[in-house]
Amino acid sequence: PDSSVAVIEGDQETSADADRIRATGAPAIQVNTGRGCHLDATMIDEAFHRLHLHDGILFIENVGNLVCPAGFDLGEAHKVVIASVTEGEDKPLKYPNMFRAADLMIVTKIDLLPHLSFDLEACLAHARRVNPRLEILQLAATTGEGLGAWLAWLRAGCAAARARAHEHG
Repeated sequence: PDSSVAVIEGDQETSADADRIRATGAPAIQVNTGRGCHLDATMIDEAFHRLHLHDGILFIENVGNLVCPAGFDLGEAHKVVIASVTEGEDKPLKYPNMFRAADLMIVTKIDLLPHLSFDLEACLAHARRVNPRLEILQLAATTGEGLGAWLAWLRAGCAAARARAHEHG
């Protein structure tokens, strides 16, 4: 692999997601927010130091909602919003701040499209109306469709980050 991968997983309760991530071999730190609806920079700082990640990609799932995480800077290089075809094509219109804040939208579960009445083109149009610069990828984890494009996007981001770090010494 090109780099190490680690995850900071934010949820109000349980460690179920972090447990599933660790089962794949990737290090993951669970941060529970209790009644809070988002992670903050202090939580990320504390969790990051427990990971001992010196190079690679740090994924942060900032509590699984489309409202609170949009307004908080966690020092991330990119915000990625994930929209499932099972949720409805109007998500970008209902939660515009998250889609405005994101650099990339991943539309997931596209393998289910033949079984749903989801209007993919309407979803993409809504997302671009809210954020014209938004990059969009379509992904089906079960079939691997779109995974190559997602990995290429990540590799390009890592290369750009390394180039910026090299420029700044």
